[in-house]
Amino acid sequence: MTFQLITLLTCTASMALVGLVYNAPAVYLMVAALFSMLVVTYASSRLSARALSWRRDTADRVFEHEPVTVTVELANQGRLPRFLLTVIDRLPEFVHSDQPPEFVLPALWPGERVQFSYQARAQKRGVYQLGPLRVSVSDPFGVFQRFAPIAARAEAVIYPRPVPLSGLVAKTGADPGLSTGERARSSQSGLEFYGIRDYQPGDELRRIHWPATAHHNQLTVIEYERGISRSLAVVLDARAGTEFGSGVDTTLEVGVRAAASLVHWVLQSQGNAYLAVDSAAGPRWLEVDRGEREPEVLEVLARVKADGTMPISRLLDWAGGQLLPGASACVLTALPDARLLSAVVLLARQQVRVSVVLINARSFDQRAPAPLDIGALESAGTLIARVNRGDNLGEALKDLLVEAY
Repeated sequence: MTFQLITLLTCTASMALVGLVYNAPAVYLMVAALFSMLVVTYASSRLSARALSWRRDTADRVFEHEPVTVTVELANQGRLPRFLLTVIDRLPEFVHSDQPPEFVLPALWPGERVQFSYQARAQKRGVYQLGPLRVSVSDPFGVFQRFAPIAARAEAVIYPRPVPLSGLVAKTGADPGLSTGERARSSQSGLEFYGIRDYQPGDELRRIHWPATAHHNQLTVIEYERGISRSLAVVLDARAGTEFGSGVDTTLEVGVRAAASLVHWVLQSQGNAYLAVDSAAGPRWLEVDRGEREPEVLEVLARVKADGTMPISRLLDWAGGQLLPGASACVLTALPDARLLSAVVLLARQQVRVSVVLINARSFDQRAPAPLDIGALESAGTLIARVNRGDNLGEALKDLLVEAY
């Protein structure tokens, strides 16, 4: 009950009492006028929200801690003005605004459209559903207020921010002093001839081997031999039960950030990057061969949840089936299983070199299972980087890459 309503009811009751005591017709008339105003204002407040339409827009994809611009458009499609509107937006967990997302509009006239904008920041990568809006509409005197939830939902996609690996250049054989375009051109011309294979959709036309195409009567392309550093598969463990910690500081968030960083580094080094990750919908395999396609990987990583079913060894086996000899794979896991060693050895026989980033789950949650003894992996020559909570992830990845690639 608003202050205005309490005041009007008190005045109406007092004047009615005075009218009864003194039997004054003028007072009865004023009481009737006040009562009629209450009825009209109540009816006005009940009808106010029906003619309003809403639309909400969010900015393009952004990284963690970057501002997201949210715009809410309100329109009055009715024939009467609407008064004293209050719009309050509801933000999900881990999303905060520098100023409260609350707006007050004294009046909205028929056919008028008004936009409200504010900026919010997400502390954690992910996909966030904004809304619903909470709208308060009132009569012209502010006597009655009506709160109505309005769906007007929107999706905000927040990318994981790669950690800098500056100063670390993949051994591609290209001159680091070349410009990006020159280095891209030299990345093929400077490689050794590996062989020929059938044309696949997406292959560059300049790689077509015309004599072999004429001989076999089908498109054939030249395959160049690529060094280990030019082809890296990132295998991210997202099995249910492998995420430890809470809030923005979990093992899965470290793994996702490491995956984004490794993919970014490979693409900046003019190499091919692959991402393998499991989910409730099944395993996902993504190939990117140039920097312009990096957002495709970031989009997948933004949506990763610890809801997969594959142990990391099975996921590595599955990813290995997609790789050619000479490629490399980097496993990111907080809970390796006993079959990981056999999966690594099998890929080594296929000339695929595997390294492991082991995220110490116990440093995030003391209740986490005891880590598996991976001494056998190290004895087999597998390079392993251990990451604890609070460690500099960039330095740990750089140390691993220097040794491995």
